[in-house]
Amino acid sequence: MASKPDRSVRLSKATIEALWQGNVVGAINLVRKERGIGMAEAKELVVTYIGTQPALKKKIDQVLATAKRRFIGWIVGVLVVAAGIAYFMIWGS
Repeated sequence: MASKPDRSVRLSKATIEALWQGNVVGAINLVRKERGIGMAEAKELVVTYIGTQPALKKKIDQVLATAKRRFIGWIVGVLVVAAGIAYFMIWGS
């Protein structure tokens, strides 16, 4: 019978601080540098750690939701400006 892999992950203080700030990519890069491992391995360690920390997962989900709303707002703004420019270029003369 195969044993379950150890799901406990220890990360450095700097990596955990990056996660609490919502910087998942930065945390993955820190793990890569600190452990000398590849991107996939580092990502797996970070995702596993987040999975063991419900409060951290909730915080990251909130940060990602806020970033998504801001991104959509920027896209809508750019489209409105582009539509305005197109309107004046076509009908302005």
